[in-house]
Amino acid sequence: MDEPTTQYQGYSWQDEDGAQHIVLYPGSEEADEEGLARLRAMGARELAELRAERAGEAGPGAARPGAGWRRSVTVDLDLRNPTPLPGPRLDPQWLRAWCAQTGTALTGFTRSFAARYGFPPGENALAPATDASLRAAGALGELLPVPPDLATLYGALDRASLPDVDNGYFVHSPAAVTGHIREYGTPAIGGERLALVFGSDGGGHLFATGHSGRVWRSTTASPDGDFTLVARTLEEFLDGIGRLVAGL
Repeated sequence: MDEPTTQYQGYSWQDEDGAQHIVLYPGSEEADEEGLARLRAMGARELAELRAERAGEAGPGAARPGAGWRRSVTVDLDLRNPTPLPGPRLDPQWLRAWCAQTGTALTGFTRSFAARYGFPPGENALAPATDASLRAAGALGELLPVPPDLATLYGALDRASLPDVDNGYFVHSPAAVTGHIREYGTPAIGGERLALVFGSDGGGHLFATGHSGRVWRSTTASPDGDFTLVARTLEEFLDGIGRLVAGL
């Protein structure tokens, strides 16, 4: 029998000092006004602690966190053992073959780049998973439930930097994904229980995926705006990148 999946709701607000708060809390329904008030009170306590910490580090006269500061908080008493999200399963064998084929294609891509475009390419590379990145992926899974396909991806790949492929494609490392969550929270995408930003393009637009396995692209260079569907699965998304590298 499948274990129940924790569903999350998001709540964000801006306080009187202009600090932006983002809170995730478990449940299938939005909290009532009393519950939202408790979240705001918790956010005020967190920000007060952050201000005290920053003031202690910076010394007297330092600017306190306010306008332009973002504070993300995850609220879930059972996050010691997050329940994996259900969804499509990326085939590890297909993924290993994709990494090998795309890595080989990148060699030819970069070798012929200058002759085709008249200027040298940037650093285009796939970074395979390492012990350190696997530990970072594990830490990400301890923070929030990770979509199954994304967990499989990080079992083989730490990150990808492809600035010269089309408009540029970047797969962020699990450590970077964790940092993004702590800084900005998670994007609200209709139909996704919990979506995580895992990549970006050369224009700063963000790629996110959730329990459905679909891949979304932000319409602006921000996690706070709308997201549009770009691929039905992570495999389809990666396959499209591989074809661009191979010139197909």
